[in-house]
Amino acid sequence: MHRFLADGGNEVFCLLNMSDANSDRSRSHGIRNELIRRQSEKVRIPLIQQPTTRAEYEKDLKAVMAHLKKEHAVDTGVFGDIFVREHKTWIERVCHDMDITPVFPLWGMDTEVVMNGFLKEGYKSIVISVRKNKLPPSFLGRIVDEAFINDLRAIPGMDVCGENGEYHTFVFDGPSLADVVPFEKGEITENETHHFLQLR
Repeated sequence: MHRFLADGGNEVFCLLNMSDANSDRSRSHGIRNELIRRQSEKVRIPLIQQPTTRAEYEKDLKAVMAHLKKEHAVDTGVFGDIFVREHKTWIERVCHDMDITPVFPLWGMDTEVVMNGFLKEGYKSIVISVRKNKLPPSFLGRIVDEAFINDLRAIPGMDVCGENGEYHTFVFDGPSLADVVPFEKGEITENETHHFLQLR
């Protein structure tokens, strides 16, 4: 979103988060809905949180798109994909079905360039999940900074932006935010594939 707005002349009507219909968390990264609401307040952009399930995800996403297009003349969606072609293709298909123009401001960029820009702009984020076959749980709770990136660079095949799902983060400060998003570190949990740091 930062890069989209920095291009000039662009406005963001709302943020869209697909949340899990059976919990209080986002579908994609398991972040508590309340934390995402806090982010929205700090960037001063309204948030839509659409409950959904894995089976109903596409249908519910299209329903929100249809509403935004009809009621608010929203005709563009902005997505943060960098190089995962399969996900970009899926987004393009869904947007095409709904007559929405997908925009990918980061697509095709070198992930080192993306990360360097993220840090240079002053954004701060904390690692909240790691894939078990990629990173140890000791990476949970680390702030994404130059030391963190250097540790990633030392691991063969590791993408510094975690574009292959190696890790996920929660952004809590930066130039797009009015001030720091408040949060507290909670317990560490796990499932078959990931370790998670619970934030509250």
